[in-house]
Amino acid sequence: MTTTIKTPSDMSAAFADRLNAGDLDGLAGLLAPDAVSRTPQGAVLTDPASIRADLAGLISRQAHLVNSYRHTLVSGDVALMIIDWKLELDTPDGRAGMAGTTANVVRRDEHGDWRVAVLNPTGTVG
Repeated sequence: MTTTIKTPSDMSAAFADRLNAGDLDGLAGLLAPDAVSRTPQGAVLTDPASIRADLAGLISRQAHLVNSYRHTLVSGDVALMIIDWKLELDTPDGRAGMAGTTANVVRRDEHGDWRVAVLNPTGTVG
């Protein structure tokens, strides 16, 4: 499923909405084909199948994401997004929460839609 995102600032809400709905195809549709992702544990995922599997893991743990958009710096077809987030998910010990500030990069594609090129939920931490 391809999702239309016409401004970079719309991405944070779209990402949270898809994750909270358990919509893996919708989440994958927000990503650029060559997207990379850094997990909170520090692993860098560089292929679509690994990123999709990581997102599927969040969905399987009933993840609930709240994004608080801070700002975006846009230069042509590339934008840096700074977003504070809170995430709750199921763990073997019960429901757990974490929070952070992401530094994500989105890029406008050939159709004028914005896609996540770099998903970096831990920002500059670690």
